[in-house]
Amino acid sequence: MKNLIFLFLTVIVYSCSSGDDTPPAIIAPVVENNSEVTSENTETAESADSETTVVKYTLTVTSGDGGSVSSSGGSYDEGTSLTITASPNEGYEFIGWTGSDETSSSLTLSLNSDTTITANFQKIASTENYYLKGKLIPDSSNGEWFDRSLTVNGLKLVVAGAVGGQLAVPDIWAFKVARLVTLLMDPLAPGIDKNSQENMIKTLKGDPGTWHEGFPTAQRVGYGGGDTYSPNPLKDEGISSYSGYQEFLNTHFANDMVWYKNVDSTFKGDDDINEVVEHIFHTIHLYGVPGGVDGSINALNSNTEVAGFTETELWKAMKEAIDNSVFGVSDYGNGDPTNPEFAGIMLKEYMYLLNYSMWEFGSTFWDGGSLAPEWNDNSRTPQGIETNNPLGFALFNKYFAPVLSKPSVETLREIFKDNDQGESGYIPD
Repeated sequence: MKNLIFLFLTVIVYSCSSGDDTPPAIIAPVVENNSEVTSENTETAESADSETTVVKYTLTVTSGDGGSVSSSGGSYDEGTSLTITASPNEGYEFIGWTGSDETSSSLTLSLNSDTTITANFQKIASTENYYLKGKLIPDSSNGEWFDRSLTVNGLKLVVAGAVGGQLAVPDIWAFKVARLVTLLMDPLAPGIDKNSQENMIKTLKGDPGTWHEGFPTAQRVGYGGGDTYSPNPLKDEGISSYSGYQEFLNTHFANDMVWYKNVDSTFKGDDDINEVVEHIFHTIHLYGVPGGVDGSINALNSNTEVAGFTETELWKAMKEAIDNSVFGVSDYGNGDPTNPEFAGIMLKEYMYLLNYSMWEFGSTFWDGGSLAPEWNDNSRTPQGIETNNPLGFALFNKYFAPVLSKPSVETLREIFKDNDQGESGYIPD
């Protein structure tokens, strides 16, 4: 029927043409359609478009040890393009992403699914040799009290000369002290983390990026005791009497003394071992061990002049030892570990006693095998400390054991024999 209507209209139009050669006009056919486009249909289509669901995906970004990332991610529309940048900490390098094959530290993502990526870092392998055994050299740059120096594994030994009415410390004693330092920092000893130990040595040196940058650690080595010098260089009134000594104290981190022929010594080899180990411990525990293992700077902070010192892992371990009658502090001022005036001395002594007892040196070298009541005999072994001072046990294993190596008793007794005998075994590089 439709075809017939079309034909009929075409014939009518053609018949009505003027007869000239102009082609007839074509009139579009009328086509029946059951569907009508109405404003109502248009509104329905637009409404359907506006109700289309926006797809979102979650991006999760994390960072491994040794660095950070520019974003932790979030929820984003499908197709969103994002750039994430990984930044290594000092001493670390970026090594790649988990969740992406991209090797650049800058990663651009187009989100089409839930995505998790992790930036990975590793410590930069150092080409510097930190384990250096220096020569004992004439050195007048550390004040009039000292006339020689020797730097070993980042620790500078300054050795007293013949001043203040006292004899000069013999070279052999300086070598024995230096040998002990090498034994305490053996990178091949069991349980040592070499990277952490190198960080400790860098801290002792005051290298850039360390917490006492620019201030090298010094160990003072003297003869007898402070009062054997006139004036006493350990007292305020005596310091200024030794030319250049105040400047030395202002430019180095120094805490304790190692005494040759300590006035309190019986001149036995074990007495000498106690003397040297304790005071080297004081220096290294304060200015090197905090800086070795990650987190150790805050955990072992013994600066009682800052607010919050009672919140450190070190202070809490010491407080537990005091509360459990492991560490006796009645001889330290008023015996109150919260008193900043005395707490610093307590913390220094606690670290020494903890370290000595974890190595079982107390029962070996202390006269009679006991230092009671300052340190309880029930805690002279690792087992005793784990039982009676578990926070101290954990503290030592976390921060001290990875950076300090235990010398053998036999080696120490070969170095320090009775009546000032024994060979140091120290060989400079």
